[in-house]
Amino acid sequence: MPRQSLPLLFAALLSTLFLLASAEPIQLCSPNHEHHIGTTVPHIPAHLASLSSPRIHSSPRQLEKRRHHQKDKTKPNSPSSTEISDGKLTYYFGSQLLNPACPGAPAPKDGSMIAAISFDSPFKCGDRIRIQDGRGKEVVVTAVDRCAGCKRHWIDVTKGVFRHFSPLDKGVLEGMKLSKA
Repeated sequence: MPRQSLPLLFAALLSTLFLLASAEPIQLCSPNHEHHIGTTVPHIPAHLASLSSPRIHSSPRQLEKRRHHQKDKTKPNSPSSTEISDGKLTYYFGSQLLNPACPGAPAPKDGSMIAAISFDSPFKCGDRIRIQDGRGKEVVVTAVDRCAGCKRHWIDVTKGVFRHFSPLDKGVLEGMKLSKA
């Protein structure tokens, strides 16, 4: 390196250090905002939350109004509208449990007795659903989330619920009876 460029390099380094030392600290959001755990992203104000994501809805009624799927043609009080005899059960866990789609639902844990229902499910957010297998085992869960990939007869449950019926390595259980409890 030529000797003439050393003073120039030294001057550039000093000016950069001076700028960094005199600059105001960067604040990622205002101190009055709450933050998501582990991130610097501020929470969205409640009045804007329903506009921000299709998973966040302000009320169960609004959730039902936003459905794109065809409504079930059976009468709401008939047993067939809230009973499925060929149900399919899968499980979800860990970070998939965060931010449940049903309004006011707390984030469940792997052992919680909850379910995620399809958007065209006969069950609604908050419904208690009785799950029965053909061997006499049964459990009651609460619908707190939506499963985008699930069909009408399919629900996702926590590992704790799934283990009640079968080891986790089975992955999918079919022929389950689902009914409103």
